[in-house]
Amino acid sequence: MQMNSDPPATPDTARALRVLIVEDESLVSLFLQGVLRDLGHEVSGIAPSLRTALAFAAGTPTDLAIVDVGLAGDGGDGIDAAVALRARHGIPALLMTGAPLASLGERVKDAQPLGFLAKPYTEADVERALIAAVAQLPLQI
Repeated sequence: MQMNSDPPATPDTARALRVLIVEDESLVSLFLQGVLRDLGHEVSGIAPSLRTALAFAAGTPTDLAIVDVGLAGDGGDGIDAAVALRARHGIPALLMTGAPLASLGERVKDAQPLGFLAKPYTEADVERALIAAVAQLPLQI
């Protein structure tokens, strides 16, 4: 893990992203935080619930959220969190799940995800998912 607080952006994403992690499993969120930092991105917050995610989003500039579909806790699941982050704060989401994508049902479309990250994932998987997501983000951010 890099110790530099302002690592350079990776060439594939062209700039560092500010990423909100929405994950209720602390070991998973800490691992993802390390991966994002190693890839040159900033973690704007780690939220274990929808309510906490909305609080972070209200007060912290964020380009993208990586949201666990199976989120438990206050306010709803990961799909609810992704929908709320986009609707209330304009923050798009990359959804992560350990379940088969086909099992997510029609509701997942409401989240308008920029993509999916299958658990378990590697640093290379996260990098590929971020590159694909960044390609869909507006140029001004």
